[in-house]
Amino acid sequence: MSRTNLAHKTEPITAEEYLEFERAAKDKHEFIGGRIVAMAGATDRHNVIASNLFLEIGIQLKRTKCRPFASDMRVNAKAGNYFYPDIVVTCGERKFEDVKKKDVLINPTAIFEVLSKSTKLKDRNEKFAAYIQLESLTDYVLIEQDAMKIEHYSRVDEKNWNLRIYAAADEEIIFKSINCTLSLADIYEEISFTKDSPGQSRH
Repeated sequence: MSRTNLAHKTEPITAEEYLEFERAAKDKHEFIGGRIVAMAGATDRHNVIASNLFLEIGIQLKRTKCRPFASDMRVNAKAGNYFYPDIVVTCGERKFEDVKKKDVLINPTAIFEVLSKSTKLKDRNEKFAAYIQLESLTDYVLIEQDAMKIEHYSRVDEKNWNLRIYAAADEEIIFKSINCTLSLADIYEEISFTKDSPGQSRH
């Protein structure tokens, strides 16, 4: 079957078919419920927030056993799903689905997603349901781009997660699992909100 037909196939395909397709693709696609899903382009605001996150996390994790990766690192999120988180952090030995190709991470510690109108439902539902099955995952973070609001899910045990919401520039989020503290002021650096926006303005 051609790559074009595979991308538009209505019946579920296998993970092996997806990976073969994706490794030859020019654009990125996720794999959800047996189907290939093209990733939408990111806004300038989305990219600035993701860059701020990567920079702050990278500085704090320098010379530690933890390492952040930007959106090109594919993650096997169990339940037959493959995603590209905006930022993924792994600590200790990095484990991959294919030890030779090393392009599918299977032991993320923390995952950060910058929300958009087209992806926020997927990030809160399908992705979260798949990610929480990963025993290695301790933190899942959802960052709004149109408002100053961050949802931090932290693992309590195998079945339970805590949720804390942050919405002020002077607040800090502590990530014990990766020994990192992030302030909303740094995450939203260079991002301003209009008077009608639910977020707080920063100039």
